[in-house]
Amino acid sequence: MSLYTFFGCLLIAYGPILSIFFLYIAPNAQYVLLMVSSAFFCLIALLLSSVIWYFAKSTQNIHYVSISYSVAIQEICRWGFYLLLNRAESGLNTVSANPKSPFNRSVFAFVSGFGYALMSALVGYISLLVESIGPGVIMCPSCPGATLYFISAITTSLFSLMHMAWMMISFDGFSDLPKTKGWFKIIWVIVSHYGASFATTLNASNVNYGCVYSILICSCIIVVSSYIVAMSLKSRFRLQH
Repeated sequence: MSLYTFFGCLLIAYGPILSIFFLYIAPNAQYVLLMVSSAFFCLIALLLSSVIWYFAKSTQNIHYVSISYSVAIQEICRWGFYLLLNRAESGLNTVSANPKSPFNRSVFAFVSGFGYALMSALVGYISLLVESIGPGVIMCPSCPGATLYFISAITTSLFSLMHMAWMMISFDGFSDLPKTKGWFKIIWVIVSHYGASFATTLNASNVNYGCVYSILICSCIIVVSSYIVAMSLKSRFRLQH
């Protein structure tokens, strides 16, 4: 059963992002380079968070504190990557398949979000996935009928989708500043990122069916974020025509 658990959780956690990679990103060298660059920024954010966690020994077991500065650092690095991409956008448009397309920035944001999603998924879940091989299992405290490997796999998959949506929304928000809609998008990304991250603490809590609440919260955030992305793309389409 340990191998079944391993491969099942592997496909649940990484199936969506691997599908996107092989079907959409891998065939385009420009997208691969953009993905790697974004993943590097995410790795820097995770490294800085790890350094702070290591030295802040008094708060190592206080998850709310760790989440607070980790999310803040990730969002700062997201903004830094936007500034970098904004400077290189004209060059990227020149070598893209459709240099004059108004959707190029959205595509670049999506690919950048994929890099963020891939790196955070690998760093956050790969060690737990290896433990699923055995011996033994770790049950989810809030949902004793499910293993922690399975619940974490679902959470990893959801966060991968959220990171792609957050990157698209944040890029639109940064480009719309100082307009109100720009601030709204940025605030939504930050608030929803904190909300989804704090919701994951329900998995290891004593709240009955806490893992279900966590998954529902993340799913709702994906729905709202997808709606914001769709409205943004719709407005770009109207401007084009």
